[in-house]
Amino acid sequence: MDRVGVIGCGKMGFKHMDCFRRIPGVKVVGVFDTNTQKCNECGGVKHYDTVADLFKDCDIVDICTPTNTHKDYIMEGIKLKKAIFVEKPLCRTMEEANAILKEAKKKKAKIMVGHILRYFNQYANIKRLVDTKAAGKPCVVRISRVNGFRRGSNNWFSSLEKSGGVILDLMIHDIDFLMWCFGDVERVYAMNLMSKGVQNTDYALAVLRFKNGVIAHLEASWAHYSGFRTSVEMACDKGLISYDSRNPNTLAVEFAGGRNFKDSPVDENATLVELKDFINYTRSGKIPKLDIDDAYGCLEVSLAALESTKTGKVVTIKKANSKLKYK
Repeated sequence: MDRVGVIGCGKMGFKHMDCFRRIPGVKVVGVFDTNTQKCNECGGVKHYDTVADLFKDCDIVDICTPTNTHKDYIMEGIKLKKAIFVEKPLCRTMEEANAILKEAKKKKAKIMVGHILRYFNQYANIKRLVDTKAAGKPCVVRISRVNGFRRGSNNWFSSLEKSGGVILDLMIHDIDFLMWCFGDVERVYAMNLMSKGVQNTDYALAVLRFKNGVIAHLEASWAHYSGFRTSVEMACDKGLISYDSRNPNTLAVEFAGGRNFKDSPVDENATLVELKDFINYTRSGKIPKLDIDDAYGCLEVSLAALESTKTGKVVTIKKANSKLKYK
């Protein structure tokens, strides 16, 4: 029996607990949250008074806490030889990421970061269309992810230092997806609201140039109070790939000459699929759809976008994502 301890009883913590309960051979042994009331809402799961006590009783640690707290929990998990799942992003700074990767490599720790887009069938199908060149060579991409503002515990999302704003909360999903499709990013230019001192909301635009020549325009927003939605338009030299979450079962390819193709990927519980992949990794050692190197590289580009919002300048990815390499 794989014993899971969940740290953080917010939205993601509850979602993960529900999914872990559906995986054979997995048991959520308890939770820890600095807000005791949240722990009491976890449906009979044991509440631990200290995170140290939770670590003692579990094999796997699931970290669903504010971004700026990730590093300390991860390092403690590595020290105690726990398998670790942490919600994206890996952590808040590259200094923290370097320390995590160095220690993970040294201790051969099993760590997975929750970049969930790779587990949505619609995005996996777009990746397949790219790999098979179904619409030809990709050239230009427009991708959007928007929602209303979330305050979170103690309004931590409103702190750029804690959360990284909408770039590290929403845009990072699409950065990971595009890097999965196209590889290394060479440079990035971005603008946002939070870096201008705007409070309790954020909106960001970024332009990424990939090493293979693809240009991507990304939009992320906490200012769309009408609700969550995403969209992708990928212009290739033989057609246009498009997807809009407002019509979730339809993925379209429009070809030059008027032909078109529509696919209807089966919608699954992507969080459940993701956590099953993680449990399989902890049991068999088989590398999941993304590893800690992928999460490290994605964080590097996302933080470069944040730097660009502050300086107003294009930021070159100095190492072109030549990561420390865990594996």
